[in-house]
Amino acid sequence: MSGQTLPLKCSVDYVSFSAHTDYQQTSEFIRDLRPAHIVLVHGEQNEMLRLRSALLRQYEDEPDYRLDIFTPKNCESVSLHFRGEKTAKVVGSLAKSAPTEGQPLSGILMKKNFSYHLVHETDLPTYTDLATSEVTQRMAVHFSMPPSLLYFHLAVVAGSVETVRQKGDCHVYRVFQCVTVTWEPRQVLIEWQSNPVSDMFADAVQTVILKAELEGMPWQSVPAPARQDSTAFRTALLETLSEMFGPDSVQGRPDPRKSGLTFQLVVRNRQVEVDTGRLTATCEEDAPLQQLVRTVINRLRQVLLPPLRQLEEAQAAS
Repeated sequence: MSGQTLPLKCSVDYVSFSAHTDYQQTSEFIRDLRPAHIVLVHGEQNEMLRLRSALLRQYEDEPDYRLDIFTPKNCESVSLHFRGEKTAKVVGSLAKSAPTEGQPLSGILMKKNFSYHLVHETDLPTYTDLATSEVTQRMAVHFSMPPSLLYFHLAVVAGSVETVRQKGDCHVYRVFQCVTVTWEPRQVLIEWQSNPVSDMFADAVQTVILKAELEGMPWQSVPAPARQDSTAFRTALLETLSEMFGPDSVQGRPDPRKSGLTFQLVVRNRQVEVDTGRLTATCEEDAPLQQLVRTVINRLRQVLLPPLRQLEEAQAAS
């Protein structure tokens, strides 16, 4: 401190330093990480907007990479939205059998904390504290016609009628697999478990019964039941498929006289399994083709397999 000069025992170097990255460094960093959201801060406004535009142009031609870039002002908040995968566990009666690929599952989705479970409605009391109840509705309708005429009108509106019981003056039928119709002298009792679908079916049954009672059609005026000819149905199905897809599409020589006939249909190297007994068509490789063949089967079934196949039995029972 006395003014004496001290010898220099260190080196002095000049190093350039920037507190911010340039475009090249930022672009390389983004290319390596590929983030979904980028927030640019601490820069001159115009330069930040130029950097944002350059980054967006760089990735605008990549369809599988969507980039969101924000340039907020000081004290301006930014909201980021993240999409997370949600997985639901199937439990209860829905999980008794292993599902196949593409099979739809219908149930009630429950959320507890951060977990999701899919259960059947009947399993709610088991997996939750919720109590379930069923409402059974019964409706008595005046009907003075014989049970055979009731069966005829039910078959017209429902397609197929299941005879549950026929004993004395009590005839019980089930339609739409959910509505029970009981014929008794001078009245018909309609019973079903209330839900939107069953209510709609019950309304249809009630309407057709009231209309039959109002019109008062005698049994002699009821059209004779069309007889089922399964052989004609199978023959028509084979001919229709051959005309649609070519004579070589039907494999082998299926015999239409054979009950429960199954055969292979090959269209554009796609194989379709056709079951005339169950009236189904299966093609795992081509869903549109499968639906097309099923539509053909259903249309022919509606024309050649009338639903009144048990009408004569009902007439004899009355």
